[in-house]
Amino acid sequence: MYQPFVAGRWYEEQFLEHIRMVGRTGVYVDAGANIGTATTWFAMLCPSTHVHAIEPVGRFADQLERVIVENDLLGHVTLHRLGVSDKSGTATNHLDRSHQVGFDADPVGRNETFSVATLDELVTGPVAVIKVDVEGMENRVLKGAGRILENDRPLVYFEAFNRARFREVADVLKPFGYAPTGKVFNSTPTYEFSTESSSGVSARLATYRFKRVVRRITWKAAKRVGIR
Repeated sequence: MYQPFVAGRWYEEQFLEHIRMVGRTGVYVDAGANIGTATTWFAMLCPSTHVHAIEPVGRFADQLERVIVENDLLGHVTLHRLGVSDKSGTATNHLDRSHQVGFDADPVGRNETFSVATLDELVTGPVAVIKVDVEGMENRVLKGAGRILENDRPLVYFEAFNRARFREVADVLKPFGYAPTGKVFNSTPTYEFSTESSSGVSARLATYRFKRVVRRITWKAAKRVGIR
C-alpha cells in the first residue's frame, strides 16, 4: 500500500475521492485506520466535523499518531488505540509477516493483545460516514454500532473479501434499513451501503466524474516504515 505515497498519490484514491464528492457533513469513523490514509483524507478533504481513527496495532497507531501531529490534526482527529467489536473486552490477533514489512529487517509474525470497545461506546453523533476494514470482523464491528445506525443513518463502507463475508455484514445492516448502492471500490473489494434507495444515490451521483485531488500531506514522519 505504500507505493502510491512514493509516487505522490493516495492509496485507494478513487474510493476516497468518491466519499469526498458525496459530501456528507458530520463525524467520520475510520475503523481499521492502519497508518492513516483514510483518516487524513477525511480530516483534510471532507466536510467532517470530527474523525475517529481506530487502530489497535501498536506500530500502526504510532505511525498514525505521527501523521496526525505532522498535519496539525490533533484538534480534529481522535486516535483510539484499541479494537472495536460487538462487545467490550480484550482480543488477541496474530499479525503475520506482512504486518511487519517496513518495521523489521527480517519480519516475523507475532501476537498482539489489545482492548476492545463498541462503536456506540466510543463515538457520539451525528455520524456521517463509517469505514470498516478490520480483517473479516466487519459484521461484529457494525453489530456494536446499533445506536449509531438507528439514529444517525451514516453511509457505511466495509471490506468483504468473499460473498459469505458480504452477506454477514449485509444481514447486520438490513434491519436498520440499509441496502447496497451498487458502488464497489478497490480490489478487496469495499462496498457502499445506505438507507437511501440505490437509485436515489445513483441519481445524485450521476454526473460524478473522478478528478484526482492533489494536496500536500506530510508523510515524512512515515520514513520509519519505508513509505518514502
